[in-house]
This record gives sequence, C-alpha cells and structure tokens, in this order.
Amino acid sequence: MAIAVVDLIVGVSNDAVNFLNSAIGSRVAPFKVILAVASVGIICGAMFSNGMMEIARNGIFNPNYFTFDKIMIVFMAVMLTDIILLDFFNSLGLPTSTTVSLVFELLGAALVTGLLIAFDNGFGFEKWPEIINYSSALTIIAGIFLSVFLSFIIGSIVQHLARIIFSFKLKKSLRKYGALFSGLAITAIIYFLLIKGAKGSSIITDDQIRWITTNTLPIVLISVVLWSIVIQALMWWKKINPLKGVVLLGTFSLAMAFAGNDLVNFIGVAVAGLVSFQSWVGSGVAASDFTMGILNEKIVTPSWILFSGGAIMVITLWTNSKSRKVTETEVSLGRQDEGDEKFKPNLVSRVLVGSAMWVGRTVERIIPAAWSQKISIRFEKDSVGDVAADQASFDLIRASINLVVASLLIAYGTSQKLPLSTTFVTFMVAMGSSFADQAWGRESAVYRVAGVINVIAGWLITAMVALLASGLLALIMFYTGFAGFIALTVAAAFLLIRSHLIFKRKEKEAKADTPLLEQNQVSTQQAIEESRKNSIAALETVKAVIEKSLRALLSESTEPLRKAHTQLEKLKQLNEKLDTRIIKYVRKMDKGNLATGRLYIQVFGLLQDLYQSTRLINDVIMTHVVNHHSPPKKKYADLTESLDKQLSLFIQKSITAISRQQQPTFDEAIHLQHIITKKLDELVTDIQNDDIGNRMGLLQTRILLELRDVIDAVLSLQKAYANQL
Repeated sequence: MAIAVVDLIVGVSNDAVNFLNSAIGSRVAPFKVILAVASVGIICGAMFSNGMMEIARNGIFNPNYFTFDKIMIVFMAVMLTDIILLDFFNSLGLPTSTTVSLVFELLGAALVTGLLIAFDNGFGFEKWPEIINYSSALTIIAGIFLSVFLSFIIGSIVQHLARIIFSFKLKKSLRKYGALFSGLAITAIIYFLLIKGAKGSSIITDDQIRWITTNTLPIVLISVVLWSIVIQALMWWKKINPLKGVVLLGTFSLAMAFAGNDLVNFIGVAVAGLVSFQSWVGSGVAASDFTMGILNEKIVTPSWILFSGGAIMVITLWTNSKSRKVTETEVSLGRQDEGDEKFKPNLVSRVLVGSAMWVGRTVERIIPAAWSQKISIRFEKDSVGDVAADQASFDLIRASINLVVASLLIAYGTSQKLPLSTTFVTFMVAMGSSFADQAWGRESAVYRVAGVINVIAGWLITAMVALLASGLLALIMFYTGFAGFIALTVAAAFLLIRSHLIFKRKEKEAKADTPLLEQNQVSTQQAIEESRKNSIAALETVKAVIEKSLRALLSESTEPLRKAHTQLEKLKQLNEKLDTRIIKYVRKMDKGNLATGRLYIQVFGLLQDLYQSTRLINDVIMTHVVNHHSPPKKKYADLTESLDKQLSLFIQKSITAISRQQQPTFDEAIHLQHIITKKLDELVTDIQNDDIGNRMGLLQTRILLELRDVIDAVLSLQKAYANQL
C-alpha cells in the first residue's frame, strides 16, 4: 500500500499531460484555475473507477494457479517496476502509458512466477496457457495499440471539419456556430461520462443506471437544445466566449475519465494485494497452500480507498514539477507556430514528411481548383484564438476538439471495461488535430514527426522493459524471499531519490536559462546583457577546455581530455540553444534597433567559431594521446606550456573587458598572434629540415592554427561589445 502511494505520485506526474495539455496550450485560464478544474474531475473519476479493478486481479493472469505467497511476489514485482519505469520517463519529459506498463508488468511477473511454480512441481513451459489469460491479454493489448491509429485518424478528421467550419478567424465564426458547437460538445461529454461512465460506479445504483439507459435519446436531445439556448443567451447577454467553457469542462471530463480509467494502474495491484491478504489471514491456511481463487470473484473496492487515491492524485498534480515537463513535450509538438524543437529529424521522419507532401500534391491535382481554394481560405492563419500568438500554442477550437474527442474515446473504453491507454489516446488525438490544422508546416514537420516517432518508440520500449524487468524482479524475489523484497525496495527508493535530486538541479538550471523568451518585448539593454552573459559563459568554457587539453598533451593523460570533452558538450548545447532562439530574440527586441540585432547575430557566429576551433584542439590532442604517440620534445613542450599560460591570461582579460564594458585588449592579441606566426615559421623550418616527425608536425600545425583562430574570435567578441558602448 505504501508503494501504491509512490506509484500514484509518479503515475500522475506522467499522466497529467493527458488532461492538462489542451487547457495549458490554449491558455484558456490561469494555471491555478486549470488545476482546480482538473482536481475536481480527478476526485469524481476516482469514485467511478471501481469497475476497472478486475483487470489487476484477473484480467491478465489466472489467480487460481497462484498461492498467496507467490501472488505477493507478482504484485511486488509489478509495483517496484512501475515506479522506477514511470519515474524514468517523467525525468525525460516523455509521456508514456501507465496502462501499457501495468499490463506488461503483470504479464512478465505472472508468467515468470507461474513458470517457476511449474518447474518446482515437475512441469515445463507447457503450463503457460494455465498461467496467463492469453485471450483476455491479447484483447487488452490489441485494444491499446489499435487506439493509437484510431485516435490519430478520428482527431484528424474531426479537427479538419471543425477548422473548415470555424476557420482561424474565430470572432466571426463563433457568432454563427459557437452556441450549437458548444451545446453538442457539452452534451457529448455529459452523455459519455455520466451515461456510459456510470456503469461500475460505487455511488450510482443499478436502478439509476437503468433509468438513464432507458431514457438516453430524450436526455441527449434535450441536452443539446438546452445547452445551445443557454450558451447563445450568454453570448448575447455577457459576450462570453463559449469555447472557454467547453475547454474547461473538457478538462474536467478528461481528468474524470483519466481517474476512472487509470486509477487501476496505480492502486489496482495494491487493492488486489489487500484483498488477497485479508482472505488469507481469515483462512487459517499456510500461505504456500492458500490458492487465490478469491480474486475471480466480484469485489467492490471501498469508497474510502478510491477517494484517498483521488486525493493523492490531486496533491501530486499541484506539487509535482515533473508533470510540467511532460506537458511541455506534448504542447511543443502540437503548437501552431514555430519555435524551439525538442527533437532532431531522422530518416523515418524525413521519409514520412516527403511521402505526405507527395500525397498532398496528388490530392491537389484531383480536387477541383475552386474547392481547393475555398478550403485553403479556411486555413489562413489570423491569430491564435483570443490570446496573443506568442503566448498560446494553439487556439480554443483545437483545444476543444482535443478534449472532446479524447474524452469520448476514453470514456467509451472505460464503459466497455477496456483499459485504453489515456496517454495513447490523448497524445494521438492531439497529434492528429495538429496535423489536420497544418501546424506541421514545411519549417517544422520533420522535427514534429520525429518527436512523435520518438514518443511512440518510447511506448514500445515501455512494453518490453516492463515485461522483462518485472519478470526479472519476480525471479529474484522467488529465490531470495524476504531479503530480496527488502533489497529491491531499498534499491527502488535510492533510484527515486537520486532521480528527484538530479531533476531538481536541472530544473533550477532551466529556470535561469533564457528569461528573455518569456517576455513580449525586450529592451536594448536587456538584450545586450543576455548576450554578454552567454559570451562570458562560452569564453570560460573555452579557456578551461584549452587549458585541460594542452596540459593533457604534456602529461599524456586521457582523463583531463575526457573532462574537457564533457565541458565542450555544454558549450555545444549553449550554441544549439542560441541557434534555435536567435530569431526569436531578434524579433522580441525594440523595433528598428539594428545595432543590437546585428550584435546578437555576430556574437552567435563568433561563438560557433570558438566552439569549432576548441573542439578541433581537443580532438587532435585526444587522438594523439589515446594512440600513444610520442609526447612533444622539450622545444615544443615549452611552447605548449607557454601558449597555455599566455592564452589563459588573454581570455581572462577578455572576459573582464566584456563584463566591465572596457575597450578590447588589442596589445595582448597582437602579441599572441605575433608569437604564433613566429612559431609557425619555425615549425615550417623544422619540417623542411626533418627535425620533427609527421605526426608531431601535424599536431603542432593544427594546434597553432586553431589557437590563432581562437584569438581572432575572442578579439572580435571584444570589439562587438565595445561598439555598443
């Protein structure tokens, strides 16, 4: 039960993206309001979730095959695997499926434990059909993965139709169709969550369910008419935007569907363990002899457990920062405008985008030109809903479609006792609506598709890792008993704490990074200070890397070179961030300020030059040292040591000059360039006189040439900032 609480925390941290991303992406309301609405939905959904609990008890395996002591091995292996696996994905900021993880963890742990029982009794692998309910398991797995394709297709179709009706010019179209659309959306949510979702609830009686089912059609018709009239009246009277109400209600409904469908993923196994324990305690039979057929019976989960689970979910939603990172990933993949792309394109994404473009051109040739032109007009961008384009990731129409379609699919699956993955459904609906909304344009398509592929690949990895890891843990506990339980629990606790500390550190670094992007307008002074800060950080890294690399050449040590390489990766990441944000920075600057915009672009180019030269110095020295080539003789060893000291001093003076807004250090730069030119001449003479070997000659040539480029770039940086005085 204690581990179930931890599982709830890490599970909600990942699944919060399912019901928060549309409201957050469209900026429909302040963040705390969105959380409050979702919290109410979670509590309500938790009270409706009882009907799904049987999946953890007997949906995957046959409990009659297990005794109490062995079933607890299965449950412990599942819970420990789940918290480690989900926390890993939370740290990466990738949404994964808690349903898939549960199903495959149960498969792995039950199969391994069951086979070990069979081996002990003199049987072999032929017993696996008695252990696993393979027909039920196949139905569940097929339903989960089929939902991926259906969700994308349905999301695409519905969003495409909605955009043709409303276009991006919402103010005009909402006056015509907003009330009817909102009435239909609200009715759909009410129908599926209260009518379909009522089955299995612990707080609605069978008679009430029968009455609702019998009067379904009148309820739906009255609801559409009533809500449409009410919303139209409010639009005339209060000038409200009905889509905001739809998005908030959709957030509530999806949070409710999430809790109803996914609570089993977090506490279903623990509840099954509690039922098993209570049954065994009252039996008076030894744990190794008490079979678990009780799990085949219908068991009503106490309401206090459901409510407690919902309460823990709500607390986690408000306090856990990892959920924000997962949400950012999904919102960034679906946003309407360009910006930072979190994923790099790959061969598959390029092929898919190229194929889609070819299909698009083919369809354009088939569709009459007049039709194509009319449809294109509906997709002309205006602004992102009622919020400024640089604040919201997409508009309220797309947010409404995401929430309504996902709610319907998930609630229907819940009513049919199918453990649809809320992550798969909501993510693929969001991606389908993004695709239909032409959010994946020529400038961003390969990056967004690559992101979707990475997320889907993560889902497949989730299934495989869950299966193998839970099976391995079950194997360990089967042979080690209580000692194995304790050791694995301590190991899981260590991994969780370590992950939390690392995440906190990275989050703190991220908060300090690029605060200018959060502002609508950037003053000249702010832009210069931000650029100055980035340049100083880069120069400090260059100085440290060159020092380590040159000294490693003299000491023939690879460890300093590896540390220098790690620092270079940080410089590379800084440059990559600037690469993706440089245009946004310039766009946010005071209009007409050419000098500051030019500074940003010029500094970016110089930082790239510094990185490349420093990387080459580190690489050639690393190659020389790891291949055990001869170290420099006294003449070149003294030269290396001298250049190390003088260059470090020059870069340090440059950092001071830039930070204190002083004039460039021309004298030091000219002096160093003179020394390098002189040493290059001496090197040429030594090569001609055959006084230096090929490898050492090549090494010294590269070092001197790259150091000269470093000095030029550093001096140019100083000049760039001096011109801003």
